[in-house]
Amino acid sequence: MDWLNSFHWYALYTKPRHEKFVEAQLLRKGIEAFTPKVTLRRRWSDRNKLIQEPLFKSYCFARFSLQDRVKIVSQQGVLTVVHFNQQYIPIDDTVIGSLKILSENRITLDPCPYLKVGDRAVIRKGPLKGVEGLVIEKRNRNTTLVISVNAIVSSVQCVVDIDCVDSA
Repeated sequence: MDWLNSFHWYALYTKPRHEKFVEAQLLRKGIEAFTPKVTLRRRWSDRNKLIQEPLFKSYCFARFSLQDRVKIVSQQGVLTVVHFNQQYIPIDDTVIGSLKILSENRITLDPCPYLKVGDRAVIRKGPLKGVEGLVIEKRNRNTTLVISVNAIVSSVQCVVDIDCVDSA
């Protein structure tokens, strides 16, 4: 039962459009939480505006012990901790770390289909050093790298210089 006490990242399935609210609420309570966001340009009839939207709709990530899952699920806006057949799926620290690095560096991110096959790769130099993912395309000097979150069957992709990427 030691796995009950250890802290891991888990995906929380939230009510629609509650991702940032859930993140803020958990952070206020001292629980490590993260919602990857993308900046989009929205156009209204009278103006254009840059807004931040969650990259993964209806998902927020939190780091906690499964012993505390009732406390997590009881938070306003949280529907459940992602699980399959009563098994809670921890998310690798490297996946969350990669998503944080991409968010901090304001790299253009596009949601893409979830991919399970391909070569694992890691960025070895530059501001994205340490980001791990799957190579899905090589074109001239650019490599398209996908970071997949298995627990929510979702991925994001970014394009990086081929000189910065090595196999993992």
